Amino acid sequence: MASSSIVKKRHERILGILERRRGVSVDELSEELSVSLVTVRRDLDFLDHKGVLIRKHGGAQQATSLAANVALSQTELDPKPPTDTVPEKKLEEKDNVNMEQKARIAERASHMLRDGDIIFTNSGSTILSFIAAIGSKHVKVITNNAAAITLKREPGMELIILGGEYREQSRSLVGEFALNTIKDIYSRYTFLGVNGLSLERGLMTSVYQECSINQAMIANTHEKVVVLADHSKMGKVSNFVSSPLSSVDMVITDDQCPDQLRMALERLGIEVLIA
Repeated sequence: MASSSIVKKRHERILGILERRRGVSVDELSEELSVSLVTVRRDLDFLDHKGVLIRKHGGAQQATSLAANVALSQTELDPKPPTDTVPEKKLEEKDNVNMEQKARIAERASHMLRDGDIIFTNSGSTILSFIAAIGSKHVKVITNNAAAITLKREPGMELIILGGEYREQSRSLVGEFALNTIKDIYSRYTFLGVNGLSLERGLMTSVYQECSINQAMIANTHEKVVVLADHSKMGKVSNFVSSPLSSVDMVITDDQCPDQLRMALERLGIEVLIA
C-alpha cells in the first residue's frame, strides 16, 4: 500500500494539473501520473469528498473556490465522513419516512411523462412511489430498483429490470451487467432518488456501487436529469458522490425545502419544482 506521503504528493499533483487546465479526464491523469485508472478514480473521489475539486463523469474539474493546495494542506487526509453524513438504511426503514411528501413529489414527476417515453430510474423509496404514480401511461421504465417488481402496475407501463448483483440492503441491482445494459439504451428522462443533495458536493449516495449506475443513466439521457428528493435530503451529504450538480436539470422537492437552498439551486441553472 502506498505511504500517506506518496498519496499526498499525488493529490497535490492532481490539484496542480487542475489549476492549469480547469478540467482533466481520468485517462489523462492515469497517463501523466503513471498510475492505474482505479487509483485515479479513488483519488478523485477522495478529493471531491474533501471539496477541493468537482468530480464529474470521466474526470474532474476545478472547484469554484479552489485554493486547492492550501485546502489540501489543511486537511489531514482524514477519511472520517462529515458529521451530517446520512448512513445507509434498509429500504423498509425508508418506506415509512415522509410518505406524504414522497407521494406528492412522485405525482408531480409523473405529470412530465407522455406516452412512448423511455425513462431511467434508480433505487430507493421515493423512486418506488414515482413508479407507482405513473399509472396508465404507456412508458418504458428501465430501473435497477428490484423492489419495483412487487408494485401493482397498469397494463400500459412496461417495466424493465436491469440484471446484475443484488443488494439486499437497498433492494437494488448493481455491477457490470447492469452497466452494460444501460449503455445500449437512451432515455428521454432519468429520475434519480438520492440519500443527500449538497450544494458543495452534488448528489450523494451511501452505496458506492450505485454511483456508476447513476452516472451511466445520466450519460445516456438525451433530455432531462430529474432529482426527486424530499426536504430531509436537501443540504445533506452521504458517503459517496454519484454526480455533480452540473449534471442535474431539475429538482422536485416538497414545500419544506429551505428557501436559501432552493434559490442557490436556481442560481446554478437548476429548475426547482415544489410539490
